[in-house]
Amino acid sequence: MAVMLNTLNTPPVAARMHTVQTSPILAMAAAAQALKAEGKPVISLSIGVPGFLPPAHVHEAAHTAIAADRGDYLPGRGSPALVEAWRTALAEKGFHYKATEVITQMGGKGALFNMFMALLNVGDEVIIPAPYWTSYPEMVRLAGGVPVMPLAPAQKNYKLTAAQLQAALTPRTRMVVFNNPSNPTGMLYSAAETAEIANVLAAHPHLWVVSDDIYDHLVYSADAAESEALRAPHVLDTHQSLRERTVIIQSVSKTYGMPGWRVGMAAGPEPLIDAMLTLSSQSHTHVPAVTMAAAAAALTGPQDFLQVQRARLHRQRGLVLGALSAMGWPCPVPQGAFYVFPDITQLLGKVSAHGTPLTSDVVLANALLHEAWVATVPGSAFGCPTSVRLSYAGPEAELAEAMARIAQWAAKLH
Repeated sequence: MAVMLNTLNTPPVAARMHTVQTSPILAMAAAAQALKAEGKPVISLSIGVPGFLPPAHVHEAAHTAIAADRGDYLPGRGSPALVEAWRTALAEKGFHYKATEVITQMGGKGALFNMFMALLNVGDEVIIPAPYWTSYPEMVRLAGGVPVMPLAPAQKNYKLTAAQLQAALTPRTRMVVFNNPSNPTGMLYSAAETAEIANVLAAHPHLWVVSDDIYDHLVYSADAAESEALRAPHVLDTHQSLRERTVIIQSVSKTYGMPGWRVGMAAGPEPLIDAMLTLSSQSHTHVPAVTMAAAAAALTGPQDFLQVQRARLHRQRGLVLGALSAMGWPCPVPQGAFYVFPDITQLLGKVSAHGTPLTSDVVLANALLHEAWVATVPGSAFGCPTSVRLSYAGPEAELAEAMARIAQWAAKLH
């Protein structure tokens, strides 16, 4: 959905706004909400809400922060408690950063936005493996960069190979984005696959590396109990030498059920963090004190709730994959996050029972919304127009009902 520009006799908006789009994920979520407000029985599998609230001690920390409020500004880098909590979380993964090498931002999205703004010059190319999270290319364009999006199709398990990465590099390449596990596919690069990617990155010392780790605590194996020992492989596991040109992006949104609290973090070389701090000083100043207190409590408090949530998500993943298999929709098995990304190629060209010709993934997603009352996100939003994304993080009963509706709708295609 393109940004609506002013057509009245007022001065025009900036030219850059002609190149950026509203997030298709948020647009589909808004469409679903509008239909629900009209009384339609819509079930949304569109937006990436984790489906659980943060542990009680997180809310308690927020209440304590409100009671102790003095109305002061806080450091733009973040509260001392949250800065230390973030450094400790990094150290537990084997990555050690000084306080001057980390920063708190307005959500993971805010961290990515300021990072792109701080690093990209006009015309710089950024390699973003497709399928990709929808906001990556839009942020790159806003920063003056050029997104380059090599596609890894379903037949390749939606994972970019080292050979594809190497082929995509040009003299103008400035940065490579690596998201593991992936949004929108849920696919997890193995340690060997991650090492192969890291080897290519290490051979090109002029490149920045963006490691978006937002789903790194939501990793599963075939057995739910075994998932407790799993950890998402990281490019820094293979080449610590990449540290001086790697930016780690994290957030409390997905792991702790806190997307609305808008707390993200970044870690990287001090000159970059300083540049991001300068940008923050001219925009939001700092993340709200209450949400920083809550985020610090989330990072430092008991983590046993994660075992419960991973087991739930593991079970719900099985529910969705079973339904997709019964419908004959091919779907690589995700090992992380809480999305499935089935291939819908075989459905394109068919006609729904309501007479809708399924000419594209966008038409198909809209048909599911208005005919089956299930909100999904078309794959073209992620650079892959032969798929759709479904989130399986919501209530299990709703999820089962949504998959039943999709199955009934699909059975009547002709």
